[in-house]
Amino acid sequence: MNRQLIGYIQNRKHWCWAAACKMAGEQYKRLHKEYGFELVNEIAPMCGQVTYAQYESGVETNDMEGINWEIQSGDKVRIDAWQRAIVMNANTSKYQGYSGDVAGDDEAKARGIKYYLTGDIHSSRLEVECIGSFYDDCSFMDKYQSKVMESMQHNAYIIGNFVSEGKKECHSLVIMCMEGEWVMLYDPFDGAILYCSVEEVFYSGFQCSQGKGIIKWIQRII
Repeated sequence: MNRQLIGYIQNRKHWCWAAACKMAGEQYKRLHKEYGFELVNEIAPMCGQVTYAQYESGVETNDMEGINWEIQSGDKVRIDAWQRAIVMNANTSKYQGYSGDVAGDDEAKARGIKYYLTGDIHSSRLEVECIGSFYDDCSFMDKYQSKVMESMQHNAYIIGNFVSEGKKECHSLVIMCMEGEWVMLYDPFDGAILYCSVEEVFYSGFQCSQGKGIIKWIQRII
């Protein structure tokens, strides 16, 4: 598999949030050229920064926990430099510099997007808004449709948090666009592009890598 494509597939079992942060941040950077933080730093790298060779080929790791073996090739295990850096700097359940398999809560996702764009997880240059909740009983779209459409009209990507039927699994996807009654989503688990109706995504349920479920809450850049 192409190394560039691997960068958008979660490299560890619980890194869906890191891959989603990377995609949301990258799209925002395309639209707002003033954000120029670079991950490559050959001279005095900060936590998570890498050499050009590591950026291009992936960063070697000896930590095999949660590794996505479907995307590995060659005799060295490598992980995407951006996903690794986001985890190292933005995770909230371990410590700065930890690059193992760790899930990301809502704060970690906000920090991850800010890190991608500015290199500072506490940056005040932008705000990441968390809307909705795992615990909401009513549909997300019944309460927040106008905010979703505002982001879509600006061609922004949104992190959509999926909850499977029976509330067994949570998973971060990327809402790439919405047109009329259709939604285009990206699944970081396997790189699948999903085309589903608004009804399926927010009400009745759609099928992704983690089973059938709906989007219950989001993160968006404002």
